[in-house]
Amino acid sequence: MKDSNKIYFYIAASLAFLIPVPGRFVYGLLLMILFNIQMATITLLFHAIHHMQLAEMRNAILALTIVGLSIFYKQILIIICPIAALTLGYCIFLPTLVAVVIDFFFLDYKKGLKKHLASNMIKSAFMTIFLLLFVFFRDVVGYGTITLPGWKQIIVLHLPYNLESASASVFLATIPGSLVLISVLLALYIFVLKKFKILSNVVFD
Repeated sequence: MKDSNKIYFYIAASLAFLIPVPGRFVYGLLLMILFNIQMATITLLFHAIHHMQLAEMRNAILALTIVGLSIFYKQILIIICPIAALTLGYCIFLPTLVAVVIDFFFLDYKKGLKKHLASNMIKSAFMTIFLLLFVFFRDVVGYGTITLPGWKQIIVLHLPYNLESASASVFLATIPGSLVLISVLLALYIFVLKKFKILSNVVFD
């Protein structure tokens, strides 16, 4: 995948991750923790399958593993923060959808386990930062709060201003508002990219 096209993958991933999820930072954080655990695990498993020459069973093994990780993660979440587990519901399986995008994460597996694992976790880190900034913005602007996971509860840090009374701000925390925000980010990216291309053509010409 070309570097210039990676932003489209991040935006598509954000649609899969965050559109069905409440616009609170805590839920995005919990999902991204699961996603990074899945990426590290299936990268290691991918090389184990390749080493044991079980390529024909690869997709089935990877699918069962990441679904199993999601179920196990949710059970742990039920113990630690049951309200988050209840609110997320089936959304806990959303990271699984992105974790199996083989074309993006597993094209360079022949470079070796260490390099492949490092490469995948760097990609996961970029996606994590992008998505956490996105959901953090929705939490702060939409509700005027910062939410974090706590023992048996969700910690809500109220900012010194209240944005809930402003309908425009609350709109960004909704699903339509999230779609609008992603559209604005995409339009801004395309605009800036075109300007850089024009500038580079002028400089080199």
